[in-house]
Amino acid sequence: MKPASGQPGRPTNWRTTLLAVTVLTAAGFALAGGAAAGEIKDPPRWKSGNDFSSLKDWNLKGENIVPHGVNPLYYPIMPGHKHALERSDHPDGKYRKETVVLDTTEDFDIPGIGKFKTAVVQEEERVDGVLTQRAINWLALDKTTNSVYSFGGLSWEIKEGKPIFAGTWRAGDPDGDGVTEPGMLMPGNFTIGDRYIAAGSKSLAFGGSENMEAGIEIRVPAGTFKGCARIREQDLIKPNEITDKVWCPDVGVVSDSSDGKLVISNALPASNPASNVSTVGKASDKPLKQKSPVAKISAAEATKIALERMPGKATDVKIERKLGKNVYVVEIQTSRGEKDVFIDIESGKIVGTE
Repeated sequence: MKPASGQPGRPTNWRTTLLAVTVLTAAGFALAGGAAAGEIKDPPRWKSGNDFSSLKDWNLKGENIVPHGVNPLYYPIMPGHKHALERSDHPDGKYRKETVVLDTTEDFDIPGIGKFKTAVVQEEERVDGVLTQRAINWLALDKTTNSVYSFGGLSWEIKEGKPIFAGTWRAGDPDGDGVTEPGMLMPGNFTIGDRYIAAGSKSLAFGGSENMEAGIEIRVPAGTFKGCARIREQDLIKPNEITDKVWCPDVGVVSDSSDGKLVISNALPASNPASNVSTVGKASDKPLKQKSPVAKISAAEATKIALERMPGKATDVKIERKLGKNVYVVEIQTSRGEKDVFIDIESGKIVGTE
């Protein structure tokens, strides 16, 4: 992992149990009460993916990747784990984000890495009690380092109680002129100043993380936590979108400048009332039966079809929801500028251009 310039790395010997996140006062957070979570106004510290370590630096091997386990700072990636963050000052209303590690796995086979399985982690977002977003994330650990990696995910918007596919990215899939890469979410050994790609789809989900601070104590609705660390996440497609997260022993994230603060987690001791997660997934809305989009043509076939309609150089291809359909969006650089061609992922027909 790449250290920040002018800032020597300071290794922290975390306990082997999960660490929960904490907030840093330097970023405008208060340890008790005080400033509410919100947008980070600091200018971006880094501009390029080259400023962060990435797949080429991590030596990932399929035989070492496991779907379930524990990282010193991350929440337990174990089936049945649940936690929730809340933010009362969200601009859209009272915001709540619920996370559940599901009892299932996702198979991967990535050239250069090999075959392995990931955990399937569901996130649901609610505003004023109404479900508005749902996402599935594919996470796994390298058992040789205990580092946590993301291999992609799916997301849906929920409108009038119905899920509408919003987007997906998956490590190993085509991504413009290259291939989508995994991202590191939490290193097994936390060193201040280290930087690493957190999501590796340069066209859809591309961002990096920087280890900012360690040894923090913080109080949130779920309790008071010590020995926590702060990580700053920066979007590399929209560099001004910055998030600070605090992670603490045993529970993982306890404070997120976008999503709020930890209110419940079953990683907490049973003596803590905040360990009761019976409300997670128990909102009034009915269970949804969303389906992942299934492409019957490949990205390469979609690109060929698009170039026959609009000659030029294809610079990117991804699946999105457009014109009421799941489509490949093929970006083409033409003599008249950049154009998008929408290819139905099932029929292979062109359904529109932009």
